[in-house]
Amino acid sequence: MKNNSNVMTMMQNLNVLDNKNILILVSGSIAVYKAIELVSMFKKLGAKVRVVMSEEAKRFVTPLSFEAIAHTQVLHEQTESWADEIDGIACNHIAYARWADVAIIAPASANTLSKLSVGIADSLILSTVLACKAPKILAPAMNTVMFESKQVQESLRRLVDFGFDIIEPRVGLLACNIYGKGAMQEVLEIVFRVCQRLITSVYWKDREVIITGGGSVECIDSVRYLSNHSSGLQASTLALALYMLGAKVSLVSSGFPFELPLGVHRVEVDDTSSYLMAIKERIPVDKKVILFMAAAISDYVPKIRFESKLKKDKIGDDWQIDCKKNIDILKELDDENLFKIGFKAESDSQEPQESAKKMLENIHKGGKSCDIVCLNIIGKHNPFGSQNNEMILFSKDSVHHTGLKSKFEISFEIADFVKRTLC
Repeated sequence: MKNNSNVMTMMQNLNVLDNKNILILVSGSIAVYKAIELVSMFKKLGAKVRVVMSEEAKRFVTPLSFEAIAHTQVLHEQTESWADEIDGIACNHIAYARWADVAIIAPASANTLSKLSVGIADSLILSTVLACKAPKILAPAMNTVMFESKQVQESLRRLVDFGFDIIEPRVGLLACNIYGKGAMQEVLEIVFRVCQRLITSVYWKDREVIITGGGSVECIDSVRYLSNHSSGLQASTLALALYMLGAKVSLVSSGFPFELPLGVHRVEVDDTSSYLMAIKERIPVDKKVILFMAAAISDYVPKIRFESKLKKDKIGDDWQIDCKKNIDILKELDDENLFKIGFKAESDSQEPQESAKKMLENIHKGGKSCDIVCLNIIGKHNPFGSQNNEMILFSKDSVHHTGLKSKFEISFEIADFVKRTLC
């Protein structure tokens, strides 16, 4: 897995969970230590966190560990109280359940899942979950044989029918020294899922989108190629933002600069033809899909591709490579089931605006039939690979200038502009 610090920093800078109330319910499992990291991540993203622990969970980690990070009292059998309130919230299962914007059982043991699926409430965790009207997410953690048992699988099916979100466990080496499925999912993936549940918008929920990113790689021979400096960062931040807003995202790219949610379908490509094929394969026949063409596709490609490496001593002191004009993917995709969002990168903000607006015109009139164009103004403050960007967004009826901001923040502005334009 890639380093999580970059994506966490992006989300932290935007306070994506600012003032959200997150309730974490911890059942007995060796994976309890991961719940401490989960609390820490939520706090860094601006959320308010409270924790409920089972008596079994306390055998692995003390309540003090959670209280030191969450700065709120952990609810367990010895602290439940129906008397005084602390910070306006009484320390009991009804008050904690009512307070939550979302409830996460992580880790969720086989015992907890099975009892919850039939409405048994013989522990504080179960009582709290049953009293909670907020969205509920489960992150199972257990031995592989236990997870695959008919009883646990039936319990999971029942819980899905009841409206629970299930975050599938990972395949890995378990505490019982068995390699298999049952390890609690990575903490960052749980954070992604919670963000999606809390941020999802009505417009974007389950809407299919295709995003292209990175730079195309056009081979000269078996080791050399033509490409560009595109990092794929804007496309990946757009994929993350749209995922959080509830969209069904496919990211077609030559590069993935940070860890993305498992719910983002990643398609790794290289040259122009592989980009085009991947896009066409994902255009539905019965409904419209939104294409964000953020990839930097080469304007020119080598006329001849050599299958083996060209030897330097045979090339000589000078090497002239004959190139031909590449196909334009946006022009190739004249499909009635596509809303097309074009991207254009320029270093000057004046003349390129007219060129960007030209992309809105019909293909048969020399344009690219785009519904929206995102003009990227590259400067000394936002070179290729920078965490920041500046864009001017065009539709036929409106213009929006983002100003210089983080690419993650701009991704949400793009999403909002698209929603207002296409609604």
